[in-house]
Amino acid sequence: MNFEGKKLLVIASHPDDEILGCGGLIGRVKNEGGEVYVLVMTVGNTELYGGHSDIETRIKETEDVMKFIKVDDYDIALPGDEYHLKLDALPQKTMIDIIEKGSKVSLNKVKPDILAFPFNGSSNQDHRVVSQASFTACRSRPHQLKSFQSLILLYEDPVQNNLMNGFIPNFYVNIKDFIDFKCKALSLYKSQVRGPLHQCSPETITIKAQSRGREVAIEAAEAFMLYRILM
Repeated sequence: MNFEGKKLLVIASHPDDEILGCGGLIGRVKNEGGEVYVLVMTVGNTELYGGHSDIETRIKETEDVMKFIKVDDYDIALPGDEYHLKLDALPQKTMIDIIEKGSKVSLNKVKPDILAFPFNGSSNQDHRVVSQASFTACRSRPHQLKSFQSLILLYEDPVQNNLMNGFIPNFYVNIKDFIDFKCKALSLYKSQVRGPLHQCSPETITIKAQSRGREVAIEAAEAFMLYRILM
């Protein structure tokens, strides 16, 4: 698959999800002459195991990452503690409207060929509801009435996958030449990076990419669950 001329929209519940799940895909799309857009749903202040998430720091880190990966545009739709880790308290229609038409990088404004959003089996409530809203937002309608995405992928979250509802990949992207790119992008989220044994570390995502690559007999891959493809 060649991504020349294609538009990719990645929907992320929080900053860094887009890199953990799609960093290699993003690198390939840009390298091959496509466009990349990122819609981050929320960010806020959070106490973490081994750290603290500060909203101003995370917004600045997001800006730095978006510049590094050379996105064509991005948006943080609902910043603030009233939304962060509380998206399950919002009406689904609020998030569906943002994804469909409300954001400056919405489906109807960007008109992406490829859509990637979180796997719906996460143990994180924000990830689950963003996934569900994305499913609804990309429902099929006549193409002259509504933006249609010919390729829709659910991406892997190495931090939050819930093994009781496991991620079963059936679509792989070769990222052999983009592991360093992905690791560098993740490292720019300085407040989020942890030690080598943590899932959110350059060391771990490198091992994960190598492991996924071995599943299809290549050096490194990102794995996805395919929701829709129209050729």
